[in-house]
Amino acid sequence: MSIFGKRERVITYTVNKAANRDMYITVQNGEVVVNAPWYFTTNKIQEIVQEKKNWILSKIQEYEENIPNIREVKIFGKSYDVKVLYKNIKTTELTIENNSEINIILPNKYKKIGNEEILKRSIEKMYEEIAKNEMEDIMEKVRLKLGMAPEEYKIERMQNTLGKCIDGKNIIINPELMKYKREIIEYVVTHEFCHLKYKTHGKNFYKMIEKYIPEFQRYEREIQEYQY
Repeated sequence: MSIFGKRERVITYTVNKAANRDMYITVQNGEVVVNAPWYFTTNKIQEIVQEKKNWILSKIQEYEENIPNIREVKIFGKSYDVKVLYKNIKTTELTIENNSEINIILPNKYKKIGNEEILKRSIEKMYEEIAKNEMEDIMEKVRLKLGMAPEEYKIERMQNTLGKCIDGKNIIINPELMKYKREIIEYVVTHEFCHLKYKTHGKNFYKMIEKYIPEFQRYEREIQEYQY
């Protein structure tokens, strides 16, 4: 049920009826619940809610102001604002709205117990899913360009590195790489492919890099906080 509040602001509330002597209203996680005696009529309940309108709206506003807007994140070089919402759901959801905003929707229980870790994990999971969807095509593109391929590649979170070649045979890609523009992603993958032939960053290694990615030094500057 709903009543109109300040300037078209609508209060939506749920009614629970029981063998209570008195009616009371709670506002938790932005949800309004009216607990009323079983014999209260709809009109009676709405009348009391109307009387408490200002208090209810103030509690809803307080909740909305405490919903955090956390850091922006990047996907393929494009910045997205991250907004946290709470709903009556069981598992975390993540959506991209209007190609400019990422909504992380958390179960109401996280409003009280803190959410930094779950938010961090939600964003990490997002990058992992993007990498799973994108890396196959990128790896194939680089394979065709260089004429060679690793025995195996996998997506795995690593500290301070976006890519790694293991024993000149296998390649690991950090899903954090999905933050960067596609040309930088392709450069990092090409860099690791070149390690299939040259294990160290010697003269011949960089000649090979320059052959396929002439502007590689510019890309290295953009990702200089990482080692690879």
